[in-house]
Amino acid sequence: MHPLVRAVARPVVLNLNTPVARRRTTRAIAAADGPIRLEIGGLEQRPGWLVTNVNAVTRNYLDASATWPLGPASVSVVYADNVIEHLPLDAGRALFREAFRCLQPGGVIRLVTPDLRKHIEAYLAGPDSVCGDIAEAYRQIGLRVDHPIDLVRIPVENFRHHEGYVYDVASLSAELTAAGFVDVRECAFGKSDVPDLDGLDKRLDEGPAQMALEAVRP
Repeated sequence: MHPLVRAVARPVVLNLNTPVARRRTTRAIAAADGPIRLEIGGLEQRPGWLVTNVNAVTRNYLDASATWPLGPASVSVVYADNVIEHLPLDAGRALFREAFRCLQPGGVIRLVTPDLRKHIEAYLAGPDSVCGDIAEAYRQIGLRVDHPIDLVRIPVENFRHHEGYVYDVASLSAELTAAGFVDVRECAFGKSDVPDLDGLDKRLDEGPAQMALEAVRP
């Protein structure tokens, strides 16, 4: 589809689909016979999960920065891959609070997002960084990395991240702790000790540029 046609069509499709997708989410929650495994910002349906998004064609609509239509302790795990960097800080904090409220005790949230510190460290490493893992990961998805400064520019400028909030491990850990979570830890990319969260990360080729953090609802 031509970009101009897509830009014109998107608001129309969004307005038509959102009420339907909202109702579908409500029905799915009502039909659940146990704790829900919730994905925020997901693009593909996964058996046994409630996969939600706010895009124009999502099957299940959920605005993760608003109050979730879920009861306390109704969710076992929350997963969001490349979502929080698109939200301003206050909206991200709202997401963390709602995840804490809805997770059952012992429930885990897993967040995958760009790690700004890794990018800055690569930039400070000097000219050789344009041949490093982060630079190659970006080239593989069609982005130009001509100079070390591009390794700082990309996570802020590209993908509309400038409209959200980009984290490092320390800042995201602090935000999760402030929301009430405990045992905040960085995990190996694509790996988790929680069976429901193991092997979910899809952008393995972007691993060097990202971080995966998990935290527990006490």
